[in-house]
Amino acid sequence: MTEQLDLILHQSCGLHPDLPIVVGVSGGPDSLCLLDVMHQAGYCVIVAHFNHKLRPEADLEQAAVSELAHRLNLPFVTESVDVHKFAEREMLSIEEAARTLRYRFLFTQARKHGAQAVAVGHTADDQVETVLMHFLRGAGLAGLKGMSYRSTLPTFDIEIPLVRPLLSLWREETEAYCRAHGLTPHFDPSNTDQTYFRNKLRHALIPELEKYNPRFKEALTRTAQALQGDSDALEEVVSRAWEPCLVEHGEGFVAFEREKMVNLSVGLRRNLIRRAGELLRPESRDFGFEALERAATFVEVSPGKQIDFVNGLYLFQESGKVYLATYEADLPFAQWPQVSRESLVVSGQYELGNGWVLTVENCLLDTEDCPLDTDNWSLNTDNWSAWLDADLMPNRLTVRPRRSGDRFQPFGMDGQSVKLSDFFVNVKLPKRAREHWPLVCVGDEIAWVPGYRLAHPFCVTEKTRRVLHLALRHE
Repeated sequence: MTEQLDLILHQSCGLHPDLPIVVGVSGGPDSLCLLDVMHQAGYCVIVAHFNHKLRPEADLEQAAVSELAHRLNLPFVTESVDVHKFAEREMLSIEEAARTLRYRFLFTQARKHGAQAVAVGHTADDQVETVLMHFLRGAGLAGLKGMSYRSTLPTFDIEIPLVRPLLSLWREETEAYCRAHGLTPHFDPSNTDQTYFRNKLRHALIPELEKYNPRFKEALTRTAQALQGDSDALEEVVSRAWEPCLVEHGEGFVAFEREKMVNLSVGLRRNLIRRAGELLRPESRDFGFEALERAATFVEVSPGKQIDFVNGLYLFQESGKVYLATYEADLPFAQWPQVSRESLVVSGQYELGNGWVLTVENCLLDTEDCPLDTDNWSLNTDNWSAWLDADLMPNRLTVRPRRSGDRFQPFGMDGQSVKLSDFFVNVKLPKRAREHWPLVCVGDEIAWVPGYRLAHPFCVTEKTRRVLHLALRHE
């Protein structure tokens, strides 16, 4: 066993004997076995014990681990937090609250002592229970592959890994190791309490499944190992698709190019969205197949829609992009021109913000030297430029955001008036861009909606002699 674990520590866990490692030691047979193996192998160990204070024996277990660390001449660190209060405040189960506080403590100590990793005593039995628990809850490949020898938990630390050197050992083997090496483990009586989901699996469901296959646990661990290989292969495929599809990744959001996402398989879309979700919510351990399937299908729906995802995230589409974002995210507006107040416009350039510049030029036309091609001007295809008849604008020219009740006479509709809000919907202007979209106005009347249409009353005709040329550009 010792030679096997030495190889796992070096190769599978990637540990260096001369660098410190924080070892989580509860006092049970698994963690005592792990501590002794690593100490005997010459690793630089820091013994860390988290006292959950959930049982009367908790203080005795802490004292026993402290005494063992002292006997082995190893540094010892400990901490205790009121798990019940934390669980109530964070609306977590006692199991989840205890896990969160324990790992928070372990990684804090690892960072404090410059440790290369945090090591815990998860065994093959823990692997079986974890995979089975994920299966019953409806997890995908990410959950069914189980735990690995080395992984990162971004919720607690994005750099320091968590290692599980005992994953290939069964619980009975760690107990036998303790007996053989004179170690006295403490057995947690709560491990027999079947009100806890994991304990119910351990003491009721797994023995029942072993009636159908006496080697059920071995079969499930082999399945998890195979799925880990499949997961690694899938991650390579996802990585190759990530960069071509990714448009932007900012604080609280990830944006994909919709057209490229639509051309991918639903399964690959699911995994791209899962990876984006992990970036935005690293504390989330599983997003669930149903939510991912709904998100992957959403990519195909018409733009302008929005759906809830999970864990405070939502999906929406705009401007050819599919966004996954947190509800608190301050989404960027740089791709659009935006104004917050009314400003007077005369000849020259005007900075609107976000790198957008409005240019205004007055042109006096001589009909003999410079004949006017009214057909081409009135049918201008550049929606970010406009030519208006200056003589039809008796009032001053301003640029402003929209007002309640605004109406507009779009060119090409024979002077018919429409609500500006309906016009924005019809041209599919993203909803969050509408409130401060710049409108070029003559008095109270809208003369041009940049990016879309000029107004019928101000268009160039064969009678036009003075032209106002406007252009909006992002520099």
